[in-house]
Amino acid sequence: MMLFFPTPYPDELLFSLCSRYFVRSGNISYKGTLDDLFSNRSLTASISLPSGIDSLIKNLPPYSKVNDEQLIHQHTLYLFHTAFLYEQADSIYQAMCSDDGKGIYVQSGLNASGVPQNEFLRYCNQCNKEDMETYGELYWHRSHQLSGVNCCLMHFTPLYDSSIKVVGSNKH
Repeated sequence: MMLFFPTPYPDELLFSLCSRYFVRSGNISYKGTLDDLFSNRSLTASISLPSGIDSLIKNLPPYSKVNDEQLIHQHTLYLFHTAFLYEQADSIYQAMCSDDGKGIYVQSGLNASGVPQNEFLRYCNQCNKEDMETYGELYWHRSHQLSGVNCCLMHFTPLYDSSIKVVGSNKH
């Protein structure tokens, strides 16, 4: 069980929350952080539809009010990718809660989609400025990671690619 976990910011990607935990935890290894968060050192990190949510919830501090529905609905791309997948949505949700997320991308149709997926995590300069003023740090917004959306939905300014690959060479 963790002693702390960062408070989620509005529209923050779960990947960003886990990254903020890594920075604050003092861990020197990504695998150590995966062990803290998910009790699983071999979990593959996923930006849009991560698995292991139930394990993460079990490892949160006892005072945490974060639950699986909040994490999945407000901090992943689940609602965007399942909006028209009535029959598969519950199965995808259950796979995200489980430690075995192997079928998530196939069930959601992302593997066969003709819509090109983002190669890098993206950001809005105006959101970054506001985040620094409000929270004193930057975070990855989930709305900026939607494929096919090339402007910030709040500021209507361009989204820029970072140097962080969505699918990197290190699966952790």
